Amino acid sequence: MSNDKVFQMEFGKVYGLLLNKAARKGRTKAEVDQVICWLTGYSAAELEESCSNAVCYGDFFCNAPKPNPNRTLIKGVVCGVRVEEVEDPLMREIRYLDKLIDELAKGKPMEKILRTQEETAMWICPKCGRSFQKAKQNHYCGTAPATIEEYILSQPEEIQPYLRQINEAIRASIPEAKEKISWSMPTYWKGHNLIQFAAAKKHIGLYPGPEAVEAFAGRLAGYKTSKGTIQLPYNKPIPLELIAEIAKWCEAKAKQ
Repeated sequence: MSNDKVFQMEFGKVYGLLLNKAARKGRTKAEVDQVICWLTGYSAAELEESCSNAVCYGDFFCNAPKPNPNRTLIKGVVCGVRVEEVEDPLMREIRYLDKLIDELAKGKPMEKILRTQEETAMWICPKCGRSFQKAKQNHYCGTAPATIEEYILSQPEEIQPYLRQINEAIRASIPEAKEKISWSMPTYWKGHNLIQFAAAKKHIGLYPGPEAVEAFAGRLAGYKTSKGTIQLPYNKPIPLELIAEIAKWCEAKAKQ
């Protein structure tokens, strides 16, 4: 199943599947709720409301009030893929939950499921308090930006022109889409996330989803891609026309 189809699934139905998986192994609804609330920051009442209001799975995570900073300590394999290596940020959050429910169903004690910084973290950022496996790991530190422009201004000055060009190309291509920040990344949204981008050390990551990457594979031969991700290195011209076409394609695909 593609990432987009997973994101569009109704959260209440997914919640029922997670609950049944845990219940078959003798775990309780209260424990499942505790795991989900720990991961996302939702209260028990907000969780129940999401189940009854036909919220889609992707939006449930995108609107999470306070994702737990210790979720980066969640490691292991789900569906044959290591959760910490999932490149799509939203799918990574979903896989975090899958892994926690797997552990719950296997009888792991709750105090081990709900990670703490002391378990495996090698370094805790003194500014934001987030924990990482690598000492002084590069990450966004501080108050999360509220707008795409704030995100761009928070990046190194030499990177800002690349980000601004990409943003302008996407905005011109899909002017009716809403601009927002989702999982700390610039996002264009229309019913659900259409396309996202983010700065990395040596490239800008473009996240249009796996179907878009497959559809444009022939024209992306010169770029490193993975499932749902395109890497645009700073040492190559930014393909603005292609980015605009991909954004337009994502919008049209969402209407189907």
